[in-house]
Amino acid sequence: MNGEDMVLARYEIRLSGLGGQGILTMGKLLGQGLALYHGYHVTQTQSYGPEARGGASRSDLVVSSDPISYPKTEYLDLLVALSQEAVGIYYHYLKPRGTLLIDTGLVKQTPSNVFLGLPFTALARDHVGVPQSTNVVALGAVTWLLPFAKPEAMRKSLKAALPEKIRAANLKAFNLGYNEAKKRLGQPIAVIEPGAGDGQDEERMDLCNIMAED
Repeated sequence: MNGEDMVLARYEIRLSGLGGQGILTMGKLLGQGLALYHGYHVTQTQSYGPEARGGASRSDLVVSSDPISYPKTEYLDLLVALSQEAVGIYYHYLKPRGTLLIDTGLVKQTPSNVFLGLPFTALARDHVGVPQSTNVVALGAVTWLLPFAKPEAMRKSLKAALPEKIRAANLKAFNLGYNEAKKRLGQPIAVIEPGAGDGQDEERMDLCNIMAED
């Protein structure tokens, strides 16, 4: 990392939705961008339901400036939910001050009125012309919201990971999501600096390859 990179003690992200929405590819792109092009330590784990398409799907990332001792998410800083089912299943893993980001076209009920949202699927369909690029539109929005993610680095990750025939459409999708988030979602998420503490430890819960293919 260079001197401009934010120091992270541990930041937990869950990307979630349905099979066929490209959740796993989104996780790979985000993880690769943060690890290879930002220099963070990143672990990524994923899960999907027995139905290849239409079942629950999630990709979890832990991001840190230091080596990661425990690779799985426990207590989420950011939950991205692209389906109603995902909100219902995963919301209770979110920290009290964590951020919920939803697809407002697909999620009609939220457990809290404190959330951020954009119509990712409609944006992909209407402005990119490729509904399967919903995940990359969402990736653009996530890049705006994460203060430690640089858009130019994420674009490099996209260019390196995607076949040339779909690269242009997905760069358009990424830029669309980034610009819409910048315009409509306010400032990036505030991240607590290491050692500052936010009073949440006492509240910690006891928690007993093409894009359309995942």
